Amino acid sequence: MSGLAQGRNPLECTEAHHDTPAVSKGLPETEIESANWSGVDLKRPLTAIGAMAAFVGAGFVSILASCNVHELGHGVVATALGWRVERVNLCLPGGGSVEYSHVGTWAGNAQGYAGGVAAALFLFALYAILFSRRKLPLRGPLWWAAGLATVFFIGPQLLIAMLEGVAGPGEDYTERITESPGVFMPLLVGSALLVAAAYTWRWRSVWRRHDDR
Repeated sequence: MSGLAQGRNPLECTEAHHDTPAVSKGLPETEIESANWSGVDLKRPLTAIGAMAAFVGAGFVSILASCNVHELGHGVVATALGWRVERVNLCLPGGGSVEYSHVGTWAGNAQGYAGGVAAALFLFALYAILFSRRKLPLRGPLWWAAGLATVFFIGPQLLIAMLEGVAGPGEDYTERITESPGVFMPLLVGSALLVAAAYTWRWRSVWRRHDDR
């Protein structure tokens, strides 16, 4: 990430450089904003602690919100398929669930996939609207870490969607995880790290494009 400004406060949210020709052309600010920090800034203890706090805080909100969307996704699709939903137990912040009085013939298919897919789409939309569109990760390590935490659980949600989708009627997918933790835990962690790697690659490429201007 050569070419990034090194002497600025990494915790400061700065605006676009106003001495660039693009400003005089009236282009949107988000199109000309450049990064004002680099990975070197994360070696500073205060910055690293702040980034970790931002990741944990945003991660907690992401888990709680996506968990509730997950359960609501099950309920909405199950209702559309003719199932009778008695109650949706939301995550507050414990694990949620959906209680049915009648299970249709689509058990283990669309209804099972719906929860994880809905949660993953929710997290992606949240990240796209709040972070990507505004290019907030370019503004500082805290924004970058919060954006990472927002997308971090997309991979696990999609993996859970697959597990629930192939589960049979009355089968609890968590039993597969507890019975074979050596198989599924690395898959869950790996899916999260894969998304994190994609996120890091994406913003490194954005940095390079801005440096080349």
